[in-house]
Amino acid sequence: MAALSSIRSRGKLIAICVGGALLAFVLGDFISSGATIFGAAQTKMGEIDGNSIDYMQFQQQVEAREAFVKLASNRSTLDAATSDDIREYCWQQAVRQNTILKNAENQGVIVTDAEIANLIQTGTDLTPNIRQSFTDPQTGAYNPAYASEFIRQGSDNGTYRFLWQTMEDELRENRQLVKYLNMINAGLYVTTAEVEREFAQRTQLADIKYVSIPYSDIKDEEVSVTDDKLQRFYKENVKRYESTTETRDLSYVVFDIIPTQKDSASALDIANSIKGGLESASKAEVPSYIDSKSDVPYVDYHYSRGDFDNPALDEAVFAEEPGYVYGPYVDGEFYSLARVIERVVRPDSVEVSHLLLTFNNPADSLTVKAKADSLLGVYNSGINFGALAYQFSQDNGSAADSGKLGWITERTPFISEFKNACFATAKGKTNIVKTAYGYHIIKVTNTTSPKQKVSVGIASVDIRPSNQTRQTAYSAASEFAGRNRTRQQFEQAAKEQNLVARVAPRLTSNTAQIPGIENSREIIRDAFNEDKSKEVSGVYEMGDRFIVSVVTGIHPAGVQKLAEVKNEVTRLATNDAKGDAIISKIGSVSSVDEVAGKMGKSVQEASSVHLDMIQIPGIGFEPKVIATASSLQQGQVSAPVKGENGVYVLQNTSFTPAQAIQPLNVTTDRRMMEADLANRASYQVYQAILDKAKITDLRVKFF
Repeated sequence: MAALSSIRSRGKLIAICVGGALLAFVLGDFISSGATIFGAAQTKMGEIDGNSIDYMQFQQQVEAREAFVKLASNRSTLDAATSDDIREYCWQQAVRQNTILKNAENQGVIVTDAEIANLIQTGTDLTPNIRQSFTDPQTGAYNPAYASEFIRQGSDNGTYRFLWQTMEDELRENRQLVKYLNMINAGLYVTTAEVEREFAQRTQLADIKYVSIPYSDIKDEEVSVTDDKLQRFYKENVKRYESTTETRDLSYVVFDIIPTQKDSASALDIANSIKGGLESASKAEVPSYIDSKSDVPYVDYHYSRGDFDNPALDEAVFAEEPGYVYGPYVDGEFYSLARVIERVVRPDSVEVSHLLLTFNNPADSLTVKAKADSLLGVYNSGINFGALAYQFSQDNGSAADSGKLGWITERTPFISEFKNACFATAKGKTNIVKTAYGYHIIKVTNTTSPKQKVSVGIASVDIRPSNQTRQTAYSAASEFAGRNRTRQQFEQAAKEQNLVARVAPRLTSNTAQIPGIENSREIIRDAFNEDKSKEVSGVYEMGDRFIVSVVTGIHPAGVQKLAEVKNEVTRLATNDAKGDAIISKIGSVSSVDEVAGKMGKSVQEASSVHLDMIQIPGIGFEPKVIATASSLQQGQVSAPVKGENGVYVLQNTSFTPAQAIQPLNVTTDRRMMEADLANRASYQVYQAILDKAKITDLRVKFF
């Protein structure tokens, strides 16, 4: 049983994870009660529909989830991105529990233990975690017997009990949500009149020819937009400018930490110091020597002519004998040395199948090797290799496809021992190789033409900034931040010092990262800190740069003011004015061809236009054009239409009336429309509940 054996193999990790998670739950009441001692307001992380979310309790949920994820992914630690995802998962779970799931419970929608047992036995509507954890490796299908055995063992094993309880809670929550949405969907209905109307819209077709004059044909300065017109467009499109959450704009300057000539010379000295050792190292010693001296690990790779961007290097490694070292030479941010290891003749790619026999205990190596030899003998006696791989290979992924791995190249991410054995095996031949995974019986079924290649070991020394260089950059950033404490001072100083003031607009309190700046969450958090956001920030160290920022705009939740969205409103109003100017130039319309000649444009065509279309091929998203085209009768020419991107004049070239709907269409179309309605309802119901619930998100105070 895959799930059980996987868990047994990492018992120590499980003990640590589960112990931490259980401790979090045990301490829950104590921590919760302590909140009143230190002040509940200090640990309040948010409020969802009247229910306060306490940071301490939330963190317990996060730590429990982290423990589960570590076990599920067989990791002892989690990277920052995964931790962020887990916190987001736990927050969204809290939102669901306090909104839509609370509504479900209030409506009497519950999930019984009997339902859960039935889902587990039938494999219906399972969560991905359960389905994946109890999949039969032989069949690739969910096996309820594995789940039942796991649950049984959980009665005596705290580890299994923790894991299963987490998965069952997910399943129960998911099932309650599905039942609630199904209950709502059961009350939805598409009438026959609606079906007939949709069918008529879809089957009434128009072929058109048209001419389009884009707004970009007229320069902005050729039209004028009055304040009254801006106000009108703002009011007409006010829904566009409504935000459900507060956003803030940032401006920031960057002080790059760039290596100096002295830093470069220091890196060159280091590269020269290791050159002798690289030259004297034996072929077998080269990988370990490079790994011990280089800032970039050794890469086992066989190069073809032309693989190196450096022409001199490319020429040298093919002209010189093994043992020769080229360099040091500049390779991006490194000084590198290239040691010629060996010359070989091998193809660029090979088509491979394999059969893998694994062993966990080194003492079993000889036994497994003997089994591999035996299976190779069976194959050589005439048995089909694919059949042997399907039956005996312990690489489940390839075994299901008769052991086939397909074509592999030098860049295919396989371990070196296996890949080199594949390239060393002739077409139609087999081989056995031992790797960290076990013993592989390799069969090479095809190859490209062999060619001369060279194995090159590359040692690289990073041209990194010294501490003095970093300190110089920090001093410049610190002086800038210290002397310029207001936004006005910030902008003036940036201009005087020729620093590019970059912009990060419309950040929310939960924006994870500013584009172009990794690990920039701290900058965003400070931008939403009511004290820190009032003035220019301190100095942030972000990898190879120092950053100083200032908040340049605060946009509260709700409808944004005209001044805040003036650029967008001006664009709409300007396009409208351009549309008026274009229509004035067009004048009276008698045919599309006449308009095309007058405006210097070509006539284009579109066929089978109907009201259910989202966009017309060649035109794109233009709702007004679709509506106009669908309303034209045979031969009729439209008045100029102001669309999203330009002015259009249309002429109908063929009109097909709506077809009479048949009983079969009523039945099938109703099913499709009801399915679409149910899908939209699932999202819209949840969104409506969220819109009604008052949600205060204060996570930025803690994360």
